[in-house]
Amino acid sequence: MIKFDDTKFYRDYFNKLPEAKGVDFISVAKDKIAFIEVKNCTGDEGNNRWRIVPDNRKRDTTRTSVNVEGRDSLDIEMAQKTAMTVAALVGAKSFGNTKECLNELKEYIQFLSGDSFSNDSKKKYVILFLEGDFGTKTRTKKMIMKELQDSINKKLRWINCRVSVVDSDTYDPRIFQIVS
Repeated sequence: MIKFDDTKFYRDYFNKLPEAKGVDFISVAKDKIAFIEVKNCTGDEGNNRWRIVPDNRKRDTTRTSVNVEGRDSLDIEMAQKTAMTVAALVGAKSFGNTKECLNELKEYIQFLSGDSFSNDSKKKYVILFLEGDFGTKTRTKKMIMKELQDSINKKLRWINCRVSVVDSDTYDPRIFQIVS
């Protein structure tokens, strides 16, 4: 696993693109790749309530102390970060072996550029790890996570992947492990 937005390629090359975004982590095993974004909103749920409603529907109507200008709900942000991460890895591959910083991305580039990436037995995961107490009287956190998951899935139909919105109580430890 690699913290993608901390890689030298991301910082020195990809981040020069205005509004560049990338997922927090990328993980590869022999038959799967996971793009993982972590949002720990614990203790700051009030300022993030607008973000858990898909398609920015509550961005301009929910009271928050943070500036929401130029920001998006989590479903839009996750889809954009996934798309831009895939684009960044393809762009990194275009350099071949000419950039030393690409060594840290080598296994991820190889997975994406290999014929096996299109093999249905190879699994592609997009995971939003969402921590925080977002349950309300009318909607449970599980319902909120399912609505976000469905919206992200709809936005990522262009890539054959499995989308999951999980938290520390619902994630699948076969996909990744939480280490504190």
